[in-house]
Amino acid sequence: MAKPPKADQQNELTPTEQDDSAGGQAADVQTGATATTGSRPQATQALFRPDFDDDDDDDFSISLGNLETQPQERMPGATRALPAVRRLGGGLVEIPRVPDIDPLKALMTNPVVPESKRFCWNCGRPVGRSTADKGTKGSKEGWCPYCGSPYSFVPQLSPGDLIANQYEVKGCIAHGGLGWVYLAVDHNVNDRPVVLKGLVHSGDAEAQAIAMAERQFLAEVVHPSIVQIFNFVEHNDKHGDPVGYIVMEYIGGQSLKRGKGEKLRVAEAIAYILEILPALSYLHSIGLVYNDLKPENIMLTEEQLKLIDLGAVSRINSFGYLYGTPGYQAPEIVRTGPTVATDIYTVGRTLAALTLDLRTRNGRYVDGLPDSDPVLAKYDSFGRLLRRAIDPDPRRRFRSAEEMSAQLMGVLREVVAQDTGVSRPGLSTVFSPSRSTFGVDLLVAHTDVYLDGQVHSEKLTAKEIVTALSVPLVDPADVAAPVLQATVLSQPVQTLDSLRAARHGSLDAEGLDLSESVELPLMEVRALLDLGDVSKATRKLDDLAERVGWQWRLIWYKAVAELLTGDYDSAIKHFTEVLDTFPGELAPKLALAATAELAGKTDEQNFYQTVWNTNDGVISAAFGLARARSAQGDREGAVQTLDEVPPTSRHFTTARLTSAVTLLSGRSQSEITEEQIRDAARRVEALPPTEPRVLQIRALVLGGAMDWLQDNQNKASTNHILGFPFTDHGLRLGVEASLRKLARVAPTQRHRYTLVDMANQVRPTSTF
Repeated sequence: MAKPPKADQQNELTPTEQDDSAGGQAADVQTGATATTGSRPQATQALFRPDFDDDDDDDFSISLGNLETQPQERMPGATRALPAVRRLGGGLVEIPRVPDIDPLKALMTNPVVPESKRFCWNCGRPVGRSTADKGTKGSKEGWCPYCGSPYSFVPQLSPGDLIANQYEVKGCIAHGGLGWVYLAVDHNVNDRPVVLKGLVHSGDAEAQAIAMAERQFLAEVVHPSIVQIFNFVEHNDKHGDPVGYIVMEYIGGQSLKRGKGEKLRVAEAIAYILEILPALSYLHSIGLVYNDLKPENIMLTEEQLKLIDLGAVSRINSFGYLYGTPGYQAPEIVRTGPTVATDIYTVGRTLAALTLDLRTRNGRYVDGLPDSDPVLAKYDSFGRLLRRAIDPDPRRRFRSAEEMSAQLMGVLREVVAQDTGVSRPGLSTVFSPSRSTFGVDLLVAHTDVYLDGQVHSEKLTAKEIVTALSVPLVDPADVAAPVLQATVLSQPVQTLDSLRAARHGSLDAEGLDLSESVELPLMEVRALLDLGDVSKATRKLDDLAERVGWQWRLIWYKAVAELLTGDYDSAIKHFTEVLDTFPGELAPKLALAATAELAGKTDEQNFYQTVWNTNDGVISAAFGLARARSAQGDREGAVQTLDEVPPTSRHFTTARLTSAVTLLSGRSQSEITEEQIRDAARRVEALPPTEPRVLQIRALVLGGAMDWLQDNQNKASTNHILGFPFTDHGLRLGVEASLRKLARVAPTQRHRYTLVDMANQVRPTSTF
């Protein structure tokens, strides 16, 4: 058809009619080539297509219930029995297996684009619409009245067409931003099903040639989680103009896109994204950016997940037009071009779209997160991860797909543990395991006064916490990493000696210039903090920050220093910064919980619960959670937490003793019940008599029972407790016996006499 005079090209798009499904716009890329004839652009420009509905553009094998199909044929292929479910996310998440669908079942027998979905590919305005006032029917082909670009909603390929003497077209399966998508069979390779998709819009020979040349690099993309590109071919359209097509692997299954209002479980969504992140990492490693991650571009097949539609893939920092999806694409891409950070942004937005009720405006998702969404309230770490991934400042996002994957895995462990009640521990890639425990014997140590006559504090101390907390792992990229790993010992004094020797060259540093190291001075800071020399450690931190800035490791040690000096508010602030950077880590959560406990706050103490739920090897969290619940009056909850300490733990006995003390100590007699007294007694009785603290806890329980009985004479059963009748006479005998046994092992004569005096005072009155 003859082309009319070209109207002025419009770079800014005006949103018009929208599809009901937010975020379902086309996302195709045309890197380095303008959409119409003209010179190559010298700056990156994001071209959003808010009016294109590409719901079906990429879901090549979704069963389309409202489409007529051709069941009389079937594509060749092997079948085999597979389990009905599969596990993703490191085996943590079980999902139903999606069966592959015969490609021919997706064919459209009457491929027509509804008028409500006809928009100009160049300016995004409505075209091909019927006009009621003039009584004219919308044309499937023509020129845009706004920008003069040609448009056609008629399939350019027909069933039976042979493309490049190899690919026989079977028909249309979808329509998207760049036209129709076709199913074909490859006669050169066992009649395998393939997908043909246009590279750019037809009607511009120069753009076609440039696109063909510049998209050849996609053929080099080979990854098991990325749709495979087989070929690039040309075929003349109905007007004799050459049109380039990309020949892709056919992917069976279904996309992750869900119906309006339908959301995935957080664990399931994370598991899917974890499967896709290695593919993005691969693209980044070869200098490419995917650019258009969204649920409809992720296909769930019978055996795996795959990224489809490589039409938006471009080189990092490339120039040209970038076709993206509003609501998913990073805002800074118009300034920076495609980068790893812009891809990370799309990952965060995709996760949010899969799990949250995102706000919409004019048919697209609004930037940001709905803070009132119950999912964010339920899964705190998930919300922190999303906020970092979509941070408006690209420098604050995850630095790589690998880093995001590691944090997602940590968040997934938390989510699954919270949902199932089963601990899901894992190793961190940035923090060491806890170096020891803190707060484990605070409550039972208070009863040691029976043993040695000394008053023991029940208060947690900052030094005890710091000694036990995890520490950041050495950055393997640091120049001093080999030296630190080979020479640094665990004791702080020895560590400082080793570091001093390394600085002065007395150790074999393999010719490395350690003056640029960040880890070496950080290791000195850590040793100084362990020794309690906070002022010197702080000076070193400040000096290092002047050189390299306040990196997260420096912020961590700054928080530790503030914890030791009692500046709890600042410590909480800086531990929170680290947590926002690494939302999947347990170390900053434990640090925040302990600091909040010292500060007398209760909001951050929920982190004790998160840590304990996720990793039942962090015993400090169990005892911390028990203390928090007990302080809030939830004695039963505190005891339940202590009961969760596994028998394999070396702190199991301490947990049982602490639970017995928790039931009785710090409460008035009116708050205690006989059942709680008997429960405490059963806990003590179940422990071996050789346990050092059992004797003093027996005395405590029997003494508590004796005091309680004085106010509840008529309410108690006389059944025995710890071998003595539950009567005033029997309990006095029990307390006396326990005190005399303690006196025999007293460390000093004075304390022995004290215990004997106590036994004499409590023994029942003799009658003759």
